[in-house]
Amino acid sequence: MSHPQEGSERREPNEPQPSSAPTNGDGRLDGVDLARWVAIAGMLAVHLGVPFVEPEHPVARLIQQYAWGRSTLVFAFVAGVSLALLSGGREQHTGAMGRTTAGRVAVRGAVLMLVGWSLNAVIAASGSHLTVIITYYGLYFLMVLPFLRMAADRVAFVALAALVIGPQLLFVLRRSSENGGWMAHLTLTLNDVDPAQILAHQGLLELLVHGFYPALGCLAAVLAGIAVGRLDLRSQIVRLRLACAGMVIAFIAYRGSWHAWDTWGLVWELGMREEISGPLPTDDARRLLSSMSHTSTTPEILGGVGVSMVLLVGCLYVAERLPRLVSPFTAAGALALTIYVSHALALAWRETVDLDSARMALWTNDHLSELSFVFAVVGAFLWRSTVGRGPLEAGVSRISRFLVPGRR
Repeated sequence: MSHPQEGSERREPNEPQPSSAPTNGDGRLDGVDLARWVAIAGMLAVHLGVPFVEPEHPVARLIQQYAWGRSTLVFAFVAGVSLALLSGGREQHTGAMGRTTAGRVAVRGAVLMLVGWSLNAVIAASGSHLTVIITYYGLYFLMVLPFLRMAADRVAFVALAALVIGPQLLFVLRRSSENGGWMAHLTLTLNDVDPAQILAHQGLLELLVHGFYPALGCLAAVLAGIAVGRLDLRSQIVRLRLACAGMVIAFIAYRGSWHAWDTWGLVWELGMREEISGPLPTDDARRLLSSMSHTSTTPEILGGVGVSMVLLVGCLYVAERLPRLVSPFTAAGALALTIYVSHALALAWRETVDLDSARMALWTNDHLSELSFVFAVVGAFLWRSTVGRGPLEAGVSRISRFLVPGRR
């Protein structure tokens, strides 16, 4: 959702030149925007249905199965890549520039949280069941501020620590809350005085622990994206290594979880792994070996990061070789925030449609998935070609520059 800027890059005299990956004129890597569109498209498919395909068709079911959960982690990972590019790319900003960048990222995070709270209030009033993810992403931005000045290897170490510690800590806190322990009392106490929880039902502990996209689980994906964004993404060798590492990581995560259930016999004691997709029951810590979507376990986050790495490399290659063909999709990726808010409002509107609604409203409701995808791609392409940055993207950027002036 952030607007990445490519930092300056110094090279040694004998260092091989990287591939000339295309940008859209302001330093953004088109492949990053394309990967962001894939994540947005997955969310649209999950929330609205797969367009131009019958809901019961095997293709539709397959797309929704693979998009469910993974699109969220791809989005978080790409957000980290964008933050890395925004803060200097390979040469992270330091000194006065580093403080300016950190301040602007903090403002972006705060504005995203305000937008998310406002949108969640609308969603709750409409009766829609959408969990607004923008608020979570705003908190992610604020939580990674201390790591924006770190080099790739250090951020990767922090990401690994978050991957190992975060999901386990999350499980312990949720278990304490469900069993009436100290976490339950803390939650009740804070929720009674947390304005965000009172007004928008997305308070601090909801975003950190109890929500559908808890920061304690997803933060590792954002940090992994920052570490990858600190690399030379224009280098063919770096891309090859990222793709290979991503495939190995995903294989270890998903295969290891499968073995835990089918080979080591957890299926006989805990039931089918596929039966639980979402926040885990806290009755047995062995459930932490699940890799199912939205469980916020180490295998799920690790597998999602691996998939994200492979997807990013693929998008970088496609955007490099077929720039005109994918330009509508990269434009949609650049307007991800605007598209997400639009689709959330469309879901809220859908709750107002009933059998007594006008014929046009009924037709729109029946084809909301197709209309949303066409609007996202065609509308974003026309807007990007004529106006430039998306309205919400430009607004967030202008607010951050106004509140934190300085040289960029």
